[in-house]
Amino acid sequence: MTVTVAFTTPEGPLVATVDRVLAAGYTGRTRHLVEAHIEELKALGIGVPPHIPMLFPIIPGLLSQSTVTQVLGLDTSPEVEFVVFRQGGRDYVTVGSDQTDSVMEAQNAAIAKNLCLKSIATEAWPLDALVDHWDRLELTLTCEGVVMQHGALEQMMTPAQLQEFVAGHDGPQHEGRMIFSGTMEMHGRCPRASVEMVITLHDPVLERSIVHRYRVEPMLEIFPPKG
Repeated sequence: MTVTVAFTTPEGPLVATVDRVLAAGYTGRTRHLVEAHIEELKALGIGVPPHIPMLFPIIPGLLSQSTVTQVLGLDTSPEVEFVVFRQGGRDYVTVGSDQTDSVMEAQNAAIAKNLCLKSIATEAWPLDALVDHWDRLELTLTCEGVVMQHGALEQMMTPAQLQEFVAGHDGPQHEGRMIFSGTMEMHGRCPRASVEMVITLHDPVLERSIVHRYRVEPMLEIFPPKG
């Protein structure tokens, strides 16, 4: 499946052709950060992954730049991530959210990752303009104005490390492939209701940010299972 995604960039409009989407996980740059994320997920009933770092294939049609994301049920969770893709031989980065079904994740993470839309911003930056200060970039997720995730990218694998890892397991062709980076520590859980998410990639050196706002709207089953 191939989809096209439009972005604004500092150099003008960009239309990316995407035929492969991967969500990485457990991508902390140190073992301590990875172990902390594993323990965080264990508390939610999610077991240790079969491989660290981990990769999950995502249906490209789940990419969304909408300001509204509908989900089934009340048990989904956002994860702010940087998103890397290559178009026309050049790498770009934007911000995204790996919204995931938390109940299914405890049973089958790969399926859980494909039960929700993957929100991405409408703006992207060329990666080559960020390499010399990449570690100083920051990711933030707020839920109804409350900061749930925040941290510098020095905590996570760099885009080059991420692409090298992906190439070793999904082939060397980065053109047309979009990679969600994995996430950082979550502080609390979002309310089980309709809520506004704001995901941000901030560059304190060039004093600019990519911001995407979207509302998560849960749909409830009409005839829920009994018992």
